[in-house]
Amino acid sequence: MFHRFSAIPAALCLLPVASPAYADGPTVDSQVKALHIAVRDALPPPRDPQVLEEGHFCRMQVITPKTAAGRAVAARGWYVTSEVPLAGHTSVGAFSRGGEGTSGTCFIADGNIFVFRGPALAAIVYGDASDDDSGGLIGGVTGTSLPDRVRITDRTPPDIAHADLQFGADTITVVPVAERETFCGRLELPNLRGKEIPEVRKLLARQGWRPDPPEAPEEAGYDAAKGYRAEGMPEFETCSGTGYGFCAVNYAHAGGARLHVTTVGDEPPTVSAYDVECASR
Repeated sequence: MFHRFSAIPAALCLLPVASPAYADGPTVDSQVKALHIAVRDALPPPRDPQVLEEGHFCRMQVITPKTAAGRAVAARGWYVTSEVPLAGHTSVGAFSRGGEGTSGTCFIADGNIFVFRGPALAAIVYGDASDDDSGGLIGGVTGTSLPDRVRITDRTPPDIAHADLQFGADTITVVPVAERETFCGRLELPNLRGKEIPEVRKLLARQGWRPDPPEAPEEAGYDAAKGYRAEGMPEFETCSGTGYGFCAVNYAHAGGARLHVTTVGDEPPTVSAYDVECASR
């Protein structure tokens, strides 16, 4: 999919391809279906931007940019959701349209990642066309533990990760989510997102992680976590009773680190996000 420009949004088609702050322009490529990247040196305005009224769920996704790149994107008329400086680049997630769903969900319909090299726009990552009711694959970017990657997520409450953006000396590539990451300098974890808890438990056990039960679990009222604990999964701390059915699940490593997992759904719960709390020294 080298330099795949099919299905480029109309706003992009009006822009000339030129070399940004690179000697000869970056080499771009996408290895992920339905996600595309194009070299660009001028910020397009949003096409038919939506006015987000007070109380609209998508307003909760909008941030006040802190980077020069983020401020430039906002000044062009986009709603900025995220910004991550890394490896000489700043990746800015932004959108102009979105629909509302259950549990405060914003379905971002026209999300893009604007990639700057220094002060200049270098490339834009975009997805296939989507509608306001279902949203697309791109909502924003988050950091990773890897020195050359940021992660592209949809920013729905499960915050599903769809790809990584990888930076080389003169390359910007959309790649599948990394299969493994290293935390706390030495703890290697496989990618757990999208995996069901029974599989996750086996993967973690092989790498020295054990269930970390809550010290004083709440037993009053309905909480699906009680049922999971009764089924032999003591790591379930608590679950929401409505919407996506999120659960907080915890594991501990012999070295002192803790793994905090968020699951979504049931039968069985599936990992949507996780983070590692390193051992204190």
